[in-house]
Amino acid sequence: MKVELIPAIEISRTAVDWERVGQHPIGDFQRNPAEWDDYQRRVLEVAGLADYSRVIKGSPFLHLNQWSLPDLRKLIKAHLLIEDEPVPVNESCALFGGGVLFVDDVPVLVPQCCSTIADFYGWKQIVAPSFGSGYFCLEGHPVPRAERQGNLLTINCQDKDETFDQPAQKQIIVGVNELAAAIEKAELVILNFSDKIDALSTEFGVQKLSDYLILAKE
Repeated sequence: MKVELIPAIEISRTAVDWERVGQHPIGDFQRNPAEWDDYQRRVLEVAGLADYSRVIKGSPFLHLNQWSLPDLRKLIKAHLLIEDEPVPVNESCALFGGGVLFVDDVPVLVPQCCSTIADFYGWKQIVAPSFGSGYFCLEGHPVPRAERQGNLLTINCQDKDETFDQPAQKQIIVGVNELAAAIEKAELVILNFSDKIDALSTEFGVQKLSDYLILAKE
């Protein structure tokens, strides 16, 4: 079994003039990936950002390893706006995004509504030796639930009140060791991304910007 956890970021809606973007394609990005990919390219263009590659073709989930400092500055400034009013960094949520889980090269779970990149650290909790069962990725909603049985983890993506954003298989079974290795690899990407963000700390008036925008410290 091949397991990958790809850290991803979503740009804030405040970064985009949606009237300029225009109508989105029919269907969703899974059924119509080519047209949705063109649409996501247009979203980035209107936001004044480079055409960063999508973790899944047509999706809004962007790879972390390509961002330039000027574009990160734009992204963060937009993220720190609520109804055109600036929010102090230490009162903001982390940047939107999270981890995209692939099993045998198939995406089986994406970040849910309002998820932030801080949710990545919820994945670390479910591979800890002390973990038995519980919910994780608590920044967004709905939230998946994991249960450990020996060397296997069963992740359930079902909620009686909300529908999971797709792709999100109802039940996902992965090896604990395989997932732990994927998390370790993904964390290196996040740490490199954090270093880039921290290069902008002084501009945003904090000592370490990633504490707030990656780790969601208060």
